Amino acid sequence: MRTLAKSFSLVLLGAALTLPTLSMASGPAPAKALLAEASARALKEKKNVLVIFHASWCGWCHKLDDMLESPKFKSTFEKSYVITHVDVMENGPKKNLENEGGADLMAKFGAEKAGLPFFVVLSPAGKQLGDSFLPSKENMGFPSAPEEVSAFMVLLKKTAPKMSAGEQTTVEKFLRAPKAK
Repeated sequence: MRTLAKSFSLVLLGAALTLPTLSMASGPAPAKALLAEASARALKEKKNVLVIFHASWCGWCHKLDDMLESPKFKSTFEKSYVITHVDVMENGPKKNLENEGGADLMAKFGAEKAGLPFFVVLSPAGKQLGDSFLPSKENMGFPSAPEEVSAFMVLLKKTAPKMSAGEQTTVEKFLRAPKAK
C-alpha cells in the first residue's frame, strides 16, 4: 500500500512540476483570441472595445497604461470600454511576449508603421469606431501635445457614451496639465 501511495505522490509531484512549464511554453494568448474575448465581454456589458497595441520597452505605452489604471481614471474608462492589450514589436529575448497575430491585426488597422502605443476602438461587433491616428495620419500614441489631446477628446466623445461631460473634462485637464520633467 505504501508503494502505491508513494507512486501516486510522485505522479502528482511530476504533474505539478510539468503544468507550469506547459503553461509558460504556450505563451501569451493569440491576438485573435484576446479580441474575441474582449468583444464577447463588451457585447454582454454594452461597452466598446479599446485595443491597445504596446510593447514592454515602450515608455509612452506605460504612460497610457498608468493613466488608464490609475485610481483617478480606471472606473471612468472601464464604464465605456473593455480594454485589451496586444503585445507587438518586442525585441530579442522579450519576443516571446508578443501575441501571435498581433502585428497582422495592427496592420489590418493600417498601423503597421504607426509606432506605439497605437490604439483602436471597436464596437462589440468589431466595427472600427476610431483610432489613435490624428487628422494628419500620424499616431498620437499617448496624448500629450495639444493637438493630440484635442483629437483624443473627440475620440472619447464619439466612443465613450457612458463617460460624463465632467469625467471628460477631468481627463482633458489631466492631459493638458504641465508635467514635471
